[in-house]
Amino acid sequence: MPQPPVTLRLASGLRLNLLADAAAPRAAALMQIDAGSYHEPSDWPGLAHLLEHMLFRGSHAFDGDQRLMSWVPAHGGRLNATTRETATHFFFELDGERFADGLARLIDMLAAPLLALPALAQEVEVIDAEYQLLCQDADTLCEAAQQQAFDGIAAMRRFTVGNRRAFGDDMPALCAALRDFHRRYYHAANMTLWLQAPLPLAQLRQLAETLTQPLPSGVVADSTAAPRLIPRDDRRLNLPGLPQLRLTFALNAADAAARDGLRLLDALLQDEAPGSLMAHLRRSACCDAVRLRHTPCADGRALLTFIFSVNRGSAAEAAIIENALLDWLQLLPSLSAAQREHYARRGNQDFMRLTPLDQLRARAFGLPPLAENAPWPACLAELTAGNLRRLLVSAETAAESRGVQGLPLALTPFVAAHSARRPPHYRFYPRHDAPSTPLALPAERAPLSWRADGDHPPVLLLRPAPSTPLASERAALLTSALRTLAAEITHQGGSLGFTQSYGVWTLQVSGDAPLLCRALSQINQRLTTLDDALKQEAALSWQRTQLRAQGEIAVRRLAAQLPEVLAPPADAVSWQATLFAGDAALHQQLSQLLSAFPAPIVTAQDVAPIAAAQPVRLSDDHADDRTLLLFYPLADATPTARLALRLLAQLYAPCFFQRLRVELNIGYVAHCAYHRCADRDGILFALQSPRCSLEQLHNYTREFLQQMRQELAALDATALQQAKQTLAQSLQSAAGDYWQRTRDEVLEQRPDAAALAALDLPALLDGQRRLFTAD
Repeated sequence: MPQPPVTLRLASGLRLNLLADAAAPRAAALMQIDAGSYHEPSDWPGLAHLLEHMLFRGSHAFDGDQRLMSWVPAHGGRLNATTRETATHFFFELDGERFADGLARLIDMLAAPLLALPALAQEVEVIDAEYQLLCQDADTLCEAAQQQAFDGIAAMRRFTVGNRRAFGDDMPALCAALRDFHRRYYHAANMTLWLQAPLPLAQLRQLAETLTQPLPSGVVADSTAAPRLIPRDDRRLNLPGLPQLRLTFALNAADAAARDGLRLLDALLQDEAPGSLMAHLRRSACCDAVRLRHTPCADGRALLTFIFSVNRGSAAEAAIIENALLDWLQLLPSLSAAQREHYARRGNQDFMRLTPLDQLRARAFGLPPLAENAPWPACLAELTAGNLRRLLVSAETAAESRGVQGLPLALTPFVAAHSARRPPHYRFYPRHDAPSTPLALPAERAPLSWRADGDHPPVLLLRPAPSTPLASERAALLTSALRTLAAEITHQGGSLGFTQSYGVWTLQVSGDAPLLCRALSQINQRLTTLDDALKQEAALSWQRTQLRAQGEIAVRRLAAQLPEVLAPPADAVSWQATLFAGDAALHQQLSQLLSAFPAPIVTAQDVAPIAAAQPVRLSDDHADDRTLLLFYPLADATPTARLALRLLAQLYAPCFFQRLRVELNIGYVAHCAYHRCADRDGILFALQSPRCSLEQLHNYTREFLQQMRQELAALDATALQQAKQTLAQSLQSAAGDYWQRTRDEVLEQRPDAAALAALDLPALLDGQRRLFTAD
């Protein structure tokens, strides 16, 4: 069970949530300001979003390369922010030694931002570029459309993204509005600080008390009760890509509008085992995925949306899904304590696999871990047909687009159909099934690498050999074949996952020794007997994945193409297998079972070396913007070359952002990072701009690389040593979760940080010259 935070309030009014986590690989901080898009004055749509951007542009104590935006990436960390409907969140993660320095920068940028006029004009252009990007983003358009189905809270109908037209040309007036909004809401009494770090609780509290002193004091005004959310009309949205059905419930009770029970609801919803809601909907050929979205609208008011990826996008299909969901929801209040505990444990297990920063994000505005006193009945009581409104999303509706909340939406009324289908018989876990029969082990043995690793639960990992990559279409078939088995293994206390990481598909199984052997035996059976119905289901699933990609932001869509561009799929795939932890008896049993795996199992020595990859250029030339993705792969895979590559990426990242995003102001995306994909190390550049051509973006990148040659040649010994120390700490920090750590060990193959000592400036410059020969 995840530990609850220690909660207290300082004399300034600041609320603290502290998590002393000795096992955390890194430290994380998140500041929540109880003001979001719904709080901004109606004359300045997008003001809250613009202020979020401006705070990163520097503060009185930390400016230039010392500001949080530049300093955290330069020290191997990550950071971001998000402006939501009723709150704004700023967050970062990095190693514990520099945590206090990062927190000081976060507090100063919130308390004493510069808000300079030249930077303001630049950020207006950036937000305008983001607005144009969001006008093509399926999730953004769907969320705006579904809010049109509810009345009661006027801010729900307003434009909140912001763009150049909304902000106007009077920069002094805009700056004054920003300062007024900041003064009104950015004070200690209106904030909550979350800290999670491998530090003692007393030290975390002292850090918070000392470093948050610059925050201005203030008083939160008493608020009147928010109006109730009133369901109005069902809508249909014309949108290319994957059809969706969004069923949204208005939550008007404070306990129901809270997020405390949502992780339990999500664990039940995501269950794919026989007898589950998703198993029924798949069997009915209605949908292949579902997710929850919680949208706060005011104190004690929220929307909860079930987002189904559907097959046809018809009214009849929508009726089947809606009836199935409502029937299923009616059963949830009668779950036994043992059943609730079973699914809560499953949901909390998923939470514990998150990084410290992602855990804080889940606690602050996502799906928090389930607490013992979660108001589960109150949430379920609001999920009734009377509180429900429908949004059907498909490309088949003939409707003209018009501006709604500042976004182009093609909306028409939706008339719900009726379904006379009888409700299925749903089943919930845990169940007491008959004991399994003893396994018959083959006499033969397949090669199985074994890494004895302490007292961890054993993990078996299979991956395609680097020289025979697995095609995404074939991966869809394996996913379909193993879907229900993965759910059953989870219910039995283990884990089975088939996912893509670092551009490589991996099959992972964990559990105690008997469960691990049973799971592998069933994997062999299911992958050996792939019938036509399963192949058809998998083909449709793969096609839906391609449709879903049409609604993705171009940068993500191009990045998803990179693995198969770098490593074209093989017709015949061989696999490599590794066992982590376990004992000699388990190793032998799994080795015997692997001999029945329906594809060759080979050793690393049996695998042909992969061909050296050439630089990759992927692009998207849309009418409204251009997207360019450049990947420069490393040809030399020696430890020194790989360390030089990582060090180059670490040095490049903040400089690239500063040059292209701040100085040249190309648009919303200007990203540079070390990237491992399809067993190749490289540096990835991603750019998206509404103003620059593809050739201009490529030329800017070439100019940056030329500039960095000069800057690196002048790098002094102190700066180089600091950069090496940052990289060493990054390499030594492992994932906190053993499941993820085993996958990283096989796929990432981190070089030994000890070799950094021998990496000098001439070696770094040589690595730079070899990597970017073409540019």
